[in-house]
Amino acid sequence: MDASLSRVDDNGPAKGHGKILVVEHDLLTRETLAKTLTCHGYDVTVASDGREATRLLSQVTPDLAVMDWRTSGLSLCLALRRRWPMIPIVVITSSNEVLDEDQPANAWLQKPIDPMILNQIIHNELAPVRSA
Repeated sequence: MDASLSRVDDNGPAKGHGKILVVEHDLLTRETLAKTLTCHGYDVTVASDGREATRLLSQVTPDLAVMDWRTSGLSLCLALRRRWPMIPIVVITSSNEVLDEDQPANAWLQKPIDPMILNQIIHNELAPVRSA
């Protein structure tokens, strides 16, 4: 494996391209995201809501989080930022609302999600982490 595609943290080496936490309330969307990201080489952990994500975060340190804004929202984003300020956050939303630039996310995607665009955003967000 190319060493630039993996990093070591307190939970050991990341598999493939990195560890991703997916937080999404809709089962079909959550499973589709997990399967898509796994096919792109990521090690994926899923949660159905912010409470489950918080529990999982005591066991796993992700390299990046993909979360539905309506499922986990601002509170989980802020909790991630406090504990791991350098972990990129990609928010997915079905809303047409205009999002402020000062929101605690690195990128926003509107549903329905194009898997290739999601993968490119994740790749771009993880590039600085890989080079660190």
